[in-house]
Amino acid sequence: MDYNNIFPKILFSYLIKIYLKNILLVLLIFLFLIFLIDFIEIYRRASEKINFNNDNFISILMYLSLLKLPLTIKNILPISILISSVLTFIKWRQNNYFVIVRTIGISLKKTIFPPCILVLFMGLLSLFFLHPLANYCNYKYKSLENKFFGHKLEETISLSKNGIWIKKKTNDGFLIIKSENITKNKNVLNNVELFKFDNNNNFINKIIAHTASLQGNILLLKKGKKFYPQITSNFFDVYSIKLSNKFNTFNLNSEIAENMNLVDLYNYILLMKKLGVNYSNHLILLLKELLQPILIVSLILISAPLILKNNERKFPLTIMCLTILIGFVIYFLVDFMYVLGSMEKLNPYIAGIGPIGICFFIGCYLVSAFDEIKK
Repeated sequence: MDYNNIFPKILFSYLIKIYLKNILLVLLIFLFLIFLIDFIEIYRRASEKINFNNDNFISILMYLSLLKLPLTIKNILPISILISSVLTFIKWRQNNYFVIVRTIGISLKKTIFPPCILVLFMGLLSLFFLHPLANYCNYKYKSLENKFFGHKLEETISLSKNGIWIKKKTNDGFLIIKSENITKNKNVLNNVELFKFDNNNNFINKIIAHTASLQGNILLLKKGKKFYPQITSNFFDVYSIKLSNKFNTFNLNSEIAENMNLVDLYNYILLMKKLGVNYSNHLILLLKELLQPILIVSLILISAPLILKNNERKFPLTIMCLTILIGFVIYFLVDFMYVLGSMEKLNPYIAGIGPIGICFFIGCYLVSAFDEIKK
């Protein structure tokens, strides 16, 4: 069997170089525009800070903008590959590259196999190398952002093997709350230990309770005991503490998912499940990151038949716009399903796997149907 007829190396290498060049070009254009927008926005925020008088003002802003680039690359990679795929396939059609390949008996499936392998490899590189780098840079950016532009938080949350830890602001100080777990509807903490402090960080007293719930700006404790230094402890059936702000539920979905590597994220999901905390957002994010290589391959499978079946030699603006629009709809659908899953309106596995799986099978069908028509 002559493998050069099945996969002509010289021709396919040339086509891959064109494709890779377009990917890098589109990616660089997007990066430059987004970097410029980020820098302007950070500059605007910095100019509004009265105490931001650092001598290295511009260099700090440049550094902050650069820290956002790895995450930006990771986020725009699918769209960049979609647009570069459209441009590449248009050039294939206009220069008769695809016609040459078809005349020697090579199907569309074999023709787009090298580009699919290329973007799959890029997706895996993004998953195993770019993702950790983006998480590290994003964590660094958040730390510096909080240092220069941050404000004091009213509520902080931490999860550990010992339970759930919550800090809440009161009118005369703050509370440190430790709970064994939380109910599914996120409004009742079980087996609570509460430590009360004043505004000068002085310890006031400790309270233990069977449950704790929120009613507006009131933290309601039931069936517990109050401990005071050098004073006899007091039992109570119901005890309330006024908070500085109103809360309907204990919002335990922290934002640290984007700052974790995949292994830590998986272990964190197991911890959240054990503590009864809603882990849908984290699970969907994990599935979305793992399946991103499949998503970008699906975009090629969908765009190739739509572009290459067009017989116009001139620049097919209509079909190009339609293909890019379809790609953006797919990307929007993935994010929309992600939001529904995060809000527990949809099963997290369906939200994380469903849209990408559907896109992949649609792409496979379009490619197969294209080859059947041409036979």
